[in-house]
Amino acid sequence: MANNTIADLRKEFDEIDHKILTLIAKRMELSKSIAPLKKNSGVGVVQPEIWHQQMRQRKKESGTLDVNEAFVVKLFSLIHDESVRVQNEVLEHTT
Repeated sequence: MANNTIADLRKEFDEIDHKILTLIAKRMELSKSIAPLKKNSGVGVVQPEIWHQQMRQRKKESGTLDVNEAFVVKLFSLIHDESVRVQNEVLEHTT
């Protein structure tokens, strides 16, 4: 990696960013799919106990991967909020 140029590293950033966005899009598609299943099962869109369990796991993973825990909490809170918004939007259009 020592021989990389700034342009090389920026290209790698772009590739990683594209992968991140692709994964987020896939996650939001899953959110769209789970919304009606939750509704049919009588489960609310937001399940605090599941959210807290997932967040504990993400914090643990952040330590293992040497990623700032506060950043991980902010990032996954944003992702969760968007997932909730998407699920609610799906439910609004199916009722």
